[in-house]
Amino acid sequence: MSTQPAIDFLATRHAELARPEPAWLTATRNKAMQHVVSSGLPTTRNELWKYTSLRNLQRREYEPSANATIAAASALPKPAGTGLPTLSFVNGVLCEKQLMPGLSARSLATLIKDEPQVLAGRLSALVNYETHPFGALNTAFFADGVIIEVKAGQQFEQPLLLEFVSTKADKPSLICPRVLIVLEENTRLALIERHVGLTDSENFTSAVTEVHLGTGAQLDHYRLQEMSEKDTCMHLLSVHQSADSQLRTHGVDLGGKLVRNDLQTWLCATGAAADLSGLYLAVGSQHIDNHTRIDHNAPHTSSNENYRGVLADRARAVFNGKVLVAPDAQKVDANQSNRNLLLSGKAEVDTKPELEIYANDVKCSHGATVGQLDEEALFYLRSRGLGVRTARALLTFAFVEEILAGFEMTDLRRYIEGLVAKRLPDADRLEKLA
Repeated sequence: MSTQPAIDFLATRHAELARPEPAWLTATRNKAMQHVVSSGLPTTRNELWKYTSLRNLQRREYEPSANATIAAASALPKPAGTGLPTLSFVNGVLCEKQLMPGLSARSLATLIKDEPQVLAGRLSALVNYETHPFGALNTAFFADGVIIEVKAGQQFEQPLLLEFVSTKADKPSLICPRVLIVLEENTRLALIERHVGLTDSENFTSAVTEVHLGTGAQLDHYRLQEMSEKDTCMHLLSVHQSADSQLRTHGVDLGGKLVRNDLQTWLCATGAAADLSGLYLAVGSQHIDNHTRIDHNAPHTSSNENYRGVLADRARAVFNGKVLVAPDAQKVDANQSNRNLLLSGKAEVDTKPELEIYANDVKCSHGATVGQLDEEALFYLRSRGLGVRTARALLTFAFVEEILAGFEMTDLRRYIEGLVAKRLPDADRLEKLA
């Protein structure tokens, strides 16, 4: 008897699939599923999953889901006000589409049916099943998604919102959103990728976003995760960067019971730059795991990484950031920082920044801290007449705000600040000061 009933169940469901699609895609799906079956879900014996147990996930039977209702998505508050161009997906299926003029965004389900050649050679080109097993699971089961293409020279100032909604179902569901982004030469796009779970949803979302950045392309990618407290969410963002391209990512994790984010970018030509920031707030018994890897494969490339976490109650977080500098990738400038604030004696963080350098003319640094609120700062605020709970709330919010201050989208920043303030301990104190 298998020790991973979830895999056995999904293998049966995959064998029952009968989608009208080209042979190359079926072969791609079968290869991905074969990897899932042969390797199983990762265990803590795997170094990349050392601090994240999937034991409960391995025992559950998730039904592949494609049930969708437009009402569920349209009823949600938008993260950056109203009127934002939006693509809404419910349980992995595109339900609502409102785009800015000139932007090409097409449903994967429609393309697979009518123009599958558009996806040939692109889909899964940046997904390594060995290091990203949930990328393989997504490839095997995704039913819909979107390909966003920005033609050479096009630059969009207004951001696009991709909204992925997990809804309550009769049985816990496996939801596999898929996004493919192609930015050609000298283009610019800002994108908000929002993952949200409706109250009492208890699903497993395995999401994959692949990005190809052409020469001089610029992408601002915001990932906002607001899943329900019972949802499980795995997300892979995989990026290939050409010369002088710029990637800026901002990840915010607020919800979910078990959350894992993998971010991989390859800087493959001179002038490519990546700026990664992340914020995770875990309370109760939440578990949030962030793994990043930046490969400097060319000289004169740069990266900067800044992640911060706040943990309360019995929450746990994991951060593993790896920067690899390839041989002959000289004049690389790479910086990495992870800081964590523990608000409870039972909260726990495992942090592991890494540098792997094979060139001798580089400027690289990394650092990590885990600590509690500064007693001197608390004393200073209390000496100015603030109560201890108010002082703690202000210092905690200030710690978070240093990440949010880097968000260029003011409306989005304010929306997230409101969500953060409500989830922090002593939230009532912050509301009184607002």
